[in-house]
Parts: sequence; C-alpha cells; structure tokens
Amino acid sequence: MKEHERSVNIRELIQLVREKDQNAFGELLTMYEPLVRAEVTRYTAEVEAFDVEDFRQVALLAFYRAVLNYDLAQNEVEFGLYAKICIANALASQLRVVRRHTELSVADEWFGEGDHGEGDPTQLVMEQEALQLLYNRIHTLLSPFENRVWNLYMAGYSAKKIGQMLQKETHSIENAVFRIRKKLRRELREGE
Repeated sequence: MKEHERSVNIRELIQLVREKDQNAFGELLTMYEPLVRAEVTRYTAEVEAFDVEDFRQVALLAFYRAVLNYDLAQNEVEFGLYAKICIANALASQLRVVRRHTELSVADEWFGEGDHGEGDPTQLVMEQEALQLLYNRIHTLLSPFENRVWNLYMAGYSAKKIGQMLQKETHSIENAVFRIRKKLRRELREGE
C-alpha cells in the first residue's frame, strides 16, 4: 500500500471511529499495536510487573483520545506521530504517579503511616482533574497550528526539530511559542 493510500485509509478509519464504529477502532489499534507496545515497554522498565497492565490501559486510553482529537484538516503531523506523543505524555504522567506512590510507600515504611498531603488519593484525583481542565482550556484557547506546536514543545522537542517536523521555519515555531506563552499568561491571569 502506498504511503498516501495508507494515510487516506487511516483518516477514513479515524472518521469512522468518531461515528462510533468500534470495528474501525479495532483496525486502527491493530495497525498501531506495535507503537502502543513499544511505548508501554519504554515506560515500564522500572515498574513492578503488576503495574504494567495499568500502563497498557493508560496507553490505550491515550490512543483512543488521540483518535478523537487528531486534526484531520491538517497535513503537517502524521497521525502516528501525534498518537505517539499523546501516549508518551500519558505514560510519563502515569510514571510520575507510580513514582510518587512508591516514594510515599517508602516514607511510610521509614516514618510510619501519616498524612503526607500529596499522597492523599483524593488530592491526587483533584490535581489530575484540574490538570485535565487546564489542558482542555489550553486546547480551546490555541489555534490548530499552535496546538500542534504546543504538543510537540511539551513533548520536549526543540523549536528547530518542531520546525523540521512541521516543515516550517524555526523562527515561525519560535514566534508560535511566544504567542502561546503570551496567551497562556493572559488566560491564567484572567482565571485568577
């Protein structure tokens, strides 16, 4: 299958998933299963065996969200790269949660159980919900191009690398990052 035909097929499958076609999601997942497996493996090297399935569930949820949120109107970023970034971000967050939980467990063993504030499951859920609300606010605040730049920037890519990936000049990416920061500062100030 030619690359263009494969790209069109992926876009068609994404549209079918959005129309609630579960078979289309199954096809997409089959196509991208190696990516999901590779990302899970990359992030679970240092976690307990029983946590690996949790990471897989997080990866699958991130993949599903990537399918729902991918901008079909743009041609700069392939779906596979977008999905990989979404999965990597979700797994990195999950790894932070696991590490924090492990650190608190060790602290409890040394100092006895107690209220450490940040270990409160209710507090963690509230923080995650607040973070998700913030991400949603950011997504609606930024243009589609700025969203792509922001996602790649947050994934740790440099302006030069983002420019290469999006086939734009580095200064164009730097300007977008400047606009994004300005919008976010203004939004955060207004939200206080």
